Amino acid sequence: LGLMRTKAEPQDDGSYKITGQKIFISAGEHDMAENIIHLVLAKAPGGGEGTKGISLFIVPKFMVNEDGSLGARNPVACGKLEEKMGIHGNSTCVMNYDGATGYLIGDLHKGMRAMFTMMNEARIGVGLQGYSQAEAAYQNAVAYANDRLQGRDVTGVKNPEGNADPIIVHPDVRRNLMDQKSFVEGARAFTFWGASLIDASHLGGDAAAEGLISLMTPVIKGFLTDKGFEMAVNAQQIYGGHGYIEEWGMSQFARDARIAMIYEGANGIQALDLVGRKLAQDGGKHVMAFFEMVKTFIKENEGNEALKSDFLDPLKAASKDLQAA
Repeated sequence: LGLMRTKAEPQDDGSYKITGQKIFISAGEHDMAENIIHLVLAKAPGGGEGTKGISLFIVPKFMVNEDGSLGARNPVACGKLEEKMGIHGNSTCVMNYDGATGYLIGDLHKGMRAMFTMMNEARIGVGLQGYSQAEAAYQNAVAYANDRLQGRDVTGVKNPEGNADPIIVHPDVRRNLMDQKSFVEGARAFTFWGASLIDASHLGGDAAAEGLISLMTPVIKGFLTDKGFEMAVNAQQIYGGHGYIEEWGMSQFARDARIAMIYEGANGIQALDLVGRKLAQDGGKHVMAFFEMVKTFIKENEGNEALKSDFLDPLKAASKDLQAA
């Protein structure tokens, strides 16, 4: 971002003229609303080099009159629609700004601070997208596995009225489906917890919650999208050859889930953010608070034999491994 060339030239009326080109703009052009208001990062004079010189602007497709009616067309236009492997319901645009009128949001040269308010929220949303794709694919796979007849259960016939048993009786199919189910249920709880931390931070002024969700945001985005794609592929596998046939729709889940690992910061960037910034944030206070949460949970439940061997012991081992890393 520090290398961007899009410029903002101040005007006498307090507005700016925005000139440059932006790529990968989701829904940059469409006919679902009378007007489109673009958020645009650009460099205004006096900001210096790198990201410190970036400001944030709103640029409308149509200018808005004093009475709220739409006025003249602003010189911002879609130069190209990208051909993508998935998310075909969303037009991904190249946008050209040719001296388009824009208005500063927030403080001059502090655009990145404003932008990351959106980015952090978007990263939680993309994490949700990752597991939602897996959830939809899983539901389809379960329905198919209950319906598709092939082979017999190794422990004995389960469908004596038919020539074969449904494939859900086969151990490998069951393992695959249970992996998917475990992921989507855990991912839903994880994302809900993250969203509740945002509420506690914004509405309750909880500084600890703010630190914790800051730490967890790259984890929610990176892990849930990596695993979400993997689980969408696993759901496709349940269908055998039919999973590869467009008629059945399973390939769409795999294609659509793939983008979640890439946009709003590719998952390698999430790793850089986690290790380079979040773990050391406030002297490591927030990751230590997380370890303490896990430790407290284990201690409070150590008398629960039903949880011990299957859950608490592996959780304790995983926590130690994470701390060692």
